[in-house]
Amino acid sequence: MLFVVSVAALVYAGALFNGFVYDDVQLVVENPWLRSWSGLANAFTHPLFPSDDGPIPVTARGPAASYFRPLAHVLFFSLQAVFGLEAWGFHLVLLLLHAAVCALVLWLLRACLKAREAGASSSAEWGALVGALLFAVHPVHTESVAWVSGCMDVAATLLVMLAVRLMVSGPSSWGRGMGAGLLWGAGLLFKEVAVVLPLVLWATDRAVGGLVSPPGLKGWVRRYAPLGVGALGYAALRLNAVGLSVPLEGSEGRAGLYPVHLLALMGKLGGKLFWPHPLVVTIPTQVPPLASEVVVGSVLLLLLAGVLWRAWRVSPALFAGGVWLLAPLLPVFLMQLRGVEAYAERFLYLPSVGFCLLLAVGVKWLLERWPGHQRALGLAAGGVVVVFSALTMARVPDWRDDISLWEDTLAKTPDEPSIYAYLGASYLKARRVEEAVAPLQVAAEALPHLYQPQSDLAVAYALLGRMDLAIPQLERVHSLRPKEPVVLHNLGLALRKSGRLEEAVERFRAVLKLAPRRADSHLELGRTLLQLGRPAEAVAPLEEALRLRPDSAPARDGLQKARLAAGASP
Repeated sequence: MLFVVSVAALVYAGALFNGFVYDDVQLVVENPWLRSWSGLANAFTHPLFPSDDGPIPVTARGPAASYFRPLAHVLFFSLQAVFGLEAWGFHLVLLLLHAAVCALVLWLLRACLKAREAGASSSAEWGALVGALLFAVHPVHTESVAWVSGCMDVAATLLVMLAVRLMVSGPSSWGRGMGAGLLWGAGLLFKEVAVVLPLVLWATDRAVGGLVSPPGLKGWVRRYAPLGVGALGYAALRLNAVGLSVPLEGSEGRAGLYPVHLLALMGKLGGKLFWPHPLVVTIPTQVPPLASEVVVGSVLLLLLAGVLWRAWRVSPALFAGGVWLLAPLLPVFLMQLRGVEAYAERFLYLPSVGFCLLLAVGVKWLLERWPGHQRALGLAAGGVVVVFSALTMARVPDWRDDISLWEDTLAKTPDEPSIYAYLGASYLKARRVEEAVAPLQVAAEALPHLYQPQSDLAVAYALLGRMDLAIPQLERVHSLRPKEPVVLHNLGLALRKSGRLEEAVERFRAVLKLAPRRADSHLELGRTLLQLGRPAEAVAPLEEALRLRPDSAPARDGLQKARLAAGASP
């Protein structure tokens, strides 16, 4: 076990140099719920993504409005209390969580192969070791282990496996069942994928030869009934926070080619388990599925169905591997079937437990069938582990920061406009403004009705001093969000910098009608009126700016100048 844990830590050690990337900014760096205990309570009454202005409407956030994962915020709150915003501390804890999952995977594989029972052959132990090592180093886990926000998949998997171990490690009892139920509820509060616990527990019970008393259906119901405490607690919290919302398009979803997309998704995800290269954060969403992906997906589904059918009575361990692999993917397939693009490599973290169990069964079978070729089989398995380790170590740095992530993603998916928007925004945030313009122009042209890339492009033009481009771009952004104060404020600044002072005054006043307590807009209105030589009019907005922000030196200095120019006492 120590060997498996050490290998996992070594291969993913590079993640300690990674920063906060992508959703980490919203969930950790700028998360208003992490500022106090009272703020943290919002995590239990709102969907996953926080906002200073309250919950974002379902229609605005899409499927993410159905994500209810409060324990992720609790974890981030705890880590921030210990490490502040030092990203390495977050990555260290995530690495330890992954190592713990690896240890549990080794236990599960040994239990299902009965490697520790009297009279068991060494092939079972070797099969379990190979499977656990593959899980520890698999490149497809990079998104979950090298990205702080990926902790939700890792933590949910850890809690599901702890619940399974608790249940199968001894005779049935209400205490054991209640403990597993609480672990299940905690897993669900990290991520919804933990809903598969009853299925994988049942399959594991069959593989390890678990017995119930009394035998039959009544005994199994008695064994699993205490798990309900976790499910009921989770359901109550979830209903209060997001109601009956689920991450599906519902009535907007159409049958169309979605079944074909589902098969293609199986081909993409399943293929990554066998050959995890290249890895990519996202895929083009508006392109037809490739015929090869549909064929691969169909073959994999048929093979998995055949394995489950054949193994039902012949090999409980093989059957358990199929259940662990397929059950966590069913919600993902349902999302895809309803028209929600559901590709993400982190979705494979829990299913890969089943993949590694299937592999362990296969290694055990090969070693028993050809005992004279153990050395060759060992070299082959070791070679796969080494190659996968190298791929993982090469992939981890891609998650170092937003720029490295989106540059890598764009190189692999050059036809996806949203990636240009993400990359341009990353350059803009890093003040690499000249580099930001080209990708933002591509995104703005391809996504004319999407607010963020249009706004980012306007900001880039303004920072470069190209007011001739910034002003019309800001007007386009304003047409998309006519009641967005930030847009009007930026438009006022650009107009003032171009010498169009009267128009700038109109924009700042329009901002203050929408947001009367916006101190920056009061300040800039006063400054613009001063430039127009109307100091008497400038006094009132500068006074209000100073009242709203008493520590504002620019407001204080501007007010003093306005009063002196107007002949009033400073």
